[in-house]
Amino acid sequence: MKIAFKIEPSADNNVALHLLMEVGDEDISFIIFSKSPFRIEGLYSLSLDKNTFSTTYSNEVEKFIEEMGSLSSTAFSSTTIFYNFSTSTLVPLAYFKEELKEDILSQLFVPDKMRSTFEESCKDSDIKNIYSVPTAVHNLLLQKFPTAKFAHSTSYQVDKNNESVLHCIIYNASIKIILFKEGQLQIVQYFDYTTPADVCYHLLNIAERFEVTPSSIQLTLSGMIDVDSTLYQEIYKYFLHVNFAATLDVKVTEGFEGLPSHFYHHLTALANADN
Repeated sequence: MKIAFKIEPSADNNVALHLLMEVGDEDISFIIFSKSPFRIEGLYSLSLDKNTFSTTYSNEVEKFIEEMGSLSSTAFSSTTIFYNFSTSTLVPLAYFKEELKEDILSQLFVPDKMRSTFEESCKDSDIKNIYSVPTAVHNLLLQKFPTAKFAHSTSYQVDKNNESVLHCIIYNASIKIILFKEGQLQIVQYFDYTTPADVCYHLLNIAERFEVTPSSIQLTLSGMIDVDSTLYQEIYKYFLHVNFAATLDVKVTEGFEGLPSHFYHHLTALANADN
C-alpha cells in the first residue's frame, strides 16, 4: 500500500467533523471536513497493487484505519462511504428488475462469489446503478463504521445537466470517464492505464464512439494530474478545451498549501452532492 497524501486534521474539539471515504479497485481516499462553512480539515489518499485479493485489501485498510487515530468512527458526526468499484453498470429504471441484478453483473463481469451485489437509484435520475463490492471489504467497513451511509460514487455523478462535457477522473493507475452529450448521459466507464498514451487512447476512443469532436468538446479533469505533467501535455495535443474541475467556495486547513483543489475535487463534489 502506498500513501499519496496524508494531511491530518487539527485537534480542534469544538468543530463537528464528518468523514467521507471513496473506496475503489485500487484507490482509497478519506476526506475529513466540517460544515457551515464547508471546510476540508484532513485528507488521506492510498493506492494498493492491482488485483489485490479482497482479504489482503481489507487487512491493509484495517491496519491503516487503526494506525490513524483521527479515523476512529467515534470522532465523526457522520460517515459516508462511496464505493467506486468498476463492477458497476447503469440500467434505466423502466428496465430494472430486482431479481436480475446479479445476473446482469455476471453477464458483464467475471462472476465472483466473494462479492456482494447492491443497487440504488441515481440521484435526481430515473436510472438504477447495480454494483458489487468485495464482501470482505464491505464487512470490514460495516464493522469499523457501523452508522455509515453507503452508496456508489457514480450514483451521484450522473445528475442531469444541459452541457456537452467529457469528465475524466484520474486515479493512480485507472481513469473514470463520464460523457454527457447535449445534456444526456452517454457512458460511464473505467479504464486501466500505464502510460499517458493509454489515457489519450481511451478518451479519443470514447469521443469517436459517441461522435463528439475532440477539438470542440469540453474536457474536465480531476484527480492525479498536474498542468506540468506529461499526461496533461499529451491530452492537450488532442483536446483543445481542457480545464481542471473547480472546487468553489471550499475552505481548507493548513497543510493544503500548494495542493491543487482538482486533486480532491471528485471527493468534495461527492460531499456536497450528498448534503
